[in-house]
Amino acid sequence: MRRFANLYIVMFLADAVLSLVDELFKALAVSLPLLGDVRNLVAFIVIAMSVVVFACLGIDRRLPKRVFVPLTVYIFWCSLTLWPLIWLVGRDALGLVAAVGQLLIGGCALLLRRPDGVLLSAEAFRAPMFSWRNTLGFTAINLLLLPFVLAYTILAATSNYLDQNTAGFLRLSPLGIYMSERSYQRDGQMVRLAGMMHIGKEDYYQDLAGSMASARTIILAEGVTDRDKLLVNQFNYSKLAGVLGLSSQETMNLDANLVDLEDLGAVEPGPGVRDTPDIARADLDLNRFDPQTIEFLNVLGRTLFSGQPLAEGLLAYNAWADEHMTPERIDGVMADILDKRNAVVIDGMERCLAHYDTIIIPWGAMHMPAIEAAVLAQGFVPAASRERLSLDVRVIPYRELWRKWAARKK
Repeated sequence: MRRFANLYIVMFLADAVLSLVDELFKALAVSLPLLGDVRNLVAFIVIAMSVVVFACLGIDRRLPKRVFVPLTVYIFWCSLTLWPLIWLVGRDALGLVAAVGQLLIGGCALLLRRPDGVLLSAEAFRAPMFSWRNTLGFTAINLLLLPFVLAYTILAATSNYLDQNTAGFLRLSPLGIYMSERSYQRDGQMVRLAGMMHIGKEDYYQDLAGSMASARTIILAEGVTDRDKLLVNQFNYSKLAGVLGLSSQETMNLDANLVDLEDLGAVEPGPGVRDTPDIARADLDLNRFDPQTIEFLNVLGRTLFSGQPLAEGLLAYNAWADEHMTPERIDGVMADILDKRNAVVIDGMERCLAHYDTIIIPWGAMHMPAIEAAVLAQGFVPAASRERLSLDVRVIPYRELWRKWAARKK
């Protein structure tokens, strides 16, 4: 066990050094693919060894916990992208910060060793390995911490998933959900992308709406229409927002002139010359969706938006999804909900470039990766960004929600 533990310390420090060197080369814009491959291999080995070492802490009492607990916990934290520190240091600097932190943690762990050598000595392993007191104490502490570790892991994993699938336009923090707005410029023109969500703080919507009041501006609005009345149940987020003490996106009032994208340039002078912005619907009608997507949306409306208790609705939806939502069907639904709609708003943006100085696209955060890529493909460059706290978990009426839930259970 001593050799394995010492090897782990060496591999931990080697991983830190390799990561630091690789990050420094990246900062200097020097590409060394071989170094990156070696770094990834060593990192994988260290993660696997960390799991084994942590488990052994509850079996072998001779392993000094003051040395190995910080090392294994830090590796666990790194595997979850140091959440929520990632949002304080920035995504670009995260690798360098993680490498420096790993080197410091490894150095501090070595300083905690007794002055009989840098690594673990044979003398320290002459005592008996197993002790019930050590195993039971270690297990009890881990069981007590398990709910908090699981909650943190879920939050961190969810945050990483949302970050990757929204290009960072939606950020989950311990305080709540932040939405990003980014501006892009090209030859005096500007495109503003504002990540949106259906429910949030009232002042979030008010602030966002107030920032859109300007001339020679068009807002490309999100919102699927239903001319053929294909939806049996309407998606009304106001009730859910009210339960949580929040507002819904429908409450965002915009002082704007309604225009049709098909009529741009038909009247001279062109649109956008008034003191208020124009607004155009840049979305699909439901009749453009696949029938299976329509069925999926109707099931959502029937189970989650029909007024029945949320827990019962989730159970009903999960039962239906287990039977009907195959991987192929999921791909089809996502193609309708994301890809087809993205193509429409991107086409609308390209039309508007000939008529407006500023184009504002306040769409759901999941749409933003494709829209941002289209903006950059037009030659626009990032200019500015800001965040707004859309959902503050500190103001949700948890006591009232618990009271209502408990009343339903009686």
